[in-house]
Amino acid sequence: MVPIWKQAPFIRLLIPLIAGIVLQWYFPLPVKTIIAISCLGCFLFLLTALLRGYSFFRYKWLLGVIIMTWTLLLGMALTHFKNITHQQDWVGHYDDDSTIVAAVLTESLMEKNKSYKANARLHTLISNNNRTPVRGNIIIYFEKAGDWINRLDVGSILVFRKPLQIIKNPGNPGAFDYRRYCLFRGITHQVYLKEADCAVHPSVSGSRYERWVQGSRREIMNILQTYIQGRSEAAVAEALLIGYRGDLDQEQLQSFANAGVIHVIAISGMHLGIIYGLLVVLLKPLQRKAGTKWLRGLILLMTMWLFAVLTGSGASILRSAVMFSFIVVGESMRKKVSVYHTLSASAFFLLCWDPFLLWDVGFQLSYMAVLSIVIFSRAITCWFYFKSGIMNYIWKLMAVTLAAQILTTPLSIYYFHQMSNLFLPANLVIVPLSGIILYGEILLCLCSPFPLAAAILGKLLSFMLAAMNGYVMLIDSVPFAVSNNFSVTVFQTGLFFLLIITAGSWLMKKKARMLIWTLGVLIALEVCRMDNRLSGQAQQKLVVYNTPGYKAVDFVQGRSCRFAGDSRLLNDPAQYNYHLRPARLALGVEAVDSINGLRAAPPFYYFQTGSVLLLDSALVLPPAPGSLRIDVVVLSRGADISISRLYRASGCRQYVFDASCPLWKIRQWKNECDSLHLRRHSVVEEGAYVLDF
Repeated sequence: MVPIWKQAPFIRLLIPLIAGIVLQWYFPLPVKTIIAISCLGCFLFLLTALLRGYSFFRYKWLLGVIIMTWTLLLGMALTHFKNITHQQDWVGHYDDDSTIVAAVLTESLMEKNKSYKANARLHTLISNNNRTPVRGNIIIYFEKAGDWINRLDVGSILVFRKPLQIIKNPGNPGAFDYRRYCLFRGITHQVYLKEADCAVHPSVSGSRYERWVQGSRREIMNILQTYIQGRSEAAVAEALLIGYRGDLDQEQLQSFANAGVIHVIAISGMHLGIIYGLLVVLLKPLQRKAGTKWLRGLILLMTMWLFAVLTGSGASILRSAVMFSFIVVGESMRKKVSVYHTLSASAFFLLCWDPFLLWDVGFQLSYMAVLSIVIFSRAITCWFYFKSGIMNYIWKLMAVTLAAQILTTPLSIYYFHQMSNLFLPANLVIVPLSGIILYGEILLCLCSPFPLAAAILGKLLSFMLAAMNGYVMLIDSVPFAVSNNFSVTVFQTGLFFLLIITAGSWLMKKKARMLIWTLGVLIALEVCRMDNRLSGQAQQKLVVYNTPGYKAVDFVQGRSCRFAGDSRLLNDPAQYNYHLRPARLALGVEAVDSINGLRAAPPFYYFQTGSVLLLDSALVLPPAPGSLRIDVVVLSRGADISISRLYRASGCRQYVFDASCPLWKIRQWKNECDSLHLRRHSVVEEGAYVLDF
């Protein structure tokens, strides 16, 4: 058996590259240090090159160490320079409240509940008649009122004088790191604009490439919306063909996720594989003649990369495009390489292009799915054999689906806290059906100049899309369709992967020694889980969440919590799933009606040995100073009271302003606290407030 590192030499470069990216992000080194180490490596390389004969072979390992060190330093350097905050002309080095900002819209507007949203590229800052070119991307939220929104398009120049707000995390326990997510995409600020706040330049800026891509996407969406009947059907069609999910309902997205077929509406390698398979069949005549083989390869490459660009150039589709490009080039050169080599080489080049893809969930899931299929699909296929060709095809499809789940399940549990139980019957129907629909959508776009043919094809696609949506809803409606509310740490996720490796080696390679390792990993995993459960049972906390516009407080005792706040939040799935659910999963608690140690007489709550005042309305204070004994006061938007009066009546020295409070009122309360030398915490500005009792 040829070792994997010889089948795929790029693995030797990929590992130190990933190590360099991770090290530079978590333990950054100055650029001068990286250059100094690189110069030392050059000196050692030249020294090794002077060796001859036996000495050369004796110290040959040093050459490998130097190359791997250079690759590690390459990862560190790429990570440093890709971080936009390290650029000298980054907007964060120049921006102030009196600066006029000029920005160029880089995408079409996306409608939200209360506003429109779009990304923009900063162009110039104007201050005291001085123009300063700057670099950076921002998120702009536009007020819905007025028809001025219709004048905004990709390439439009916006000029406004309004302070840019730094993107912040909500700071809730277990919350998604939204600030890092935006930073990895070069976005560091945001702003909310009304019609009176900005001027729209009449000319259109931006590159022709950006305008062509956005215009092509809009044209495809117009075709789909024109000929496909039904709002939900058209939304799925848009997601399936070009990866646009702005028209999908949250419930619809959740149903696809629960059924285990979210990859169908998230553009991935499956879609590009379908396109590639169709092109291979159509271009087969060009393969027969030696003079036209190059034309076949060129058409394949151009079509695949065109599809990747039109679908938004996501991490998974880029991985597929690079991999298929290697396959096409290899076929044109009559060479075949290991799939491990293709995988590692594509990952290496993509990480060189953007090292922050390493943290992209789509990137991780995409590579894990392909790697899992390559490793386990053949072994699973051999479990059964059917003489019937149809049954054998169905079993192979099931085997591939099962194989893909093996290495992606730990990531799904870690990131999404859930696992689909009915992914097998769901994928067995949805994957072939989605392939047919994708071919039909491509044909619909080609037939759009012929309205009659497009209308007939649109009705047929609408029927198939409705059937697919109905089947997904049916799977989601099954009571045991999904197992959720999992909460695992990074270390536990690593143990899950180690368990898969050891168990796979034991079952596939028949290595008895791996059974001992498997049992050892299982024991370590269970010890970690028990430790988390024991530590969770002893916790006693007050948590004031950062939920914009809502009052949200949890009293936590052990594995239970009692909610005190706006009931509207619990009925808002988007807000609840983004803020409260991850926090409760991270704390390992479930909501109950009552918990031991808490006595409630709203607005007063007596928890363990402390007392909390949740004040969201006017309160009649007792005239005698110090007649109340309060440890923490949480103020909400309805509270109309001065801090000095509260302090005189209660003697409380800790004040918390929740996320429902307006900023002007928070500033007023903060000034009062500072003048009285009292502790204060603004949830909106500093994140969630957590107090251990």
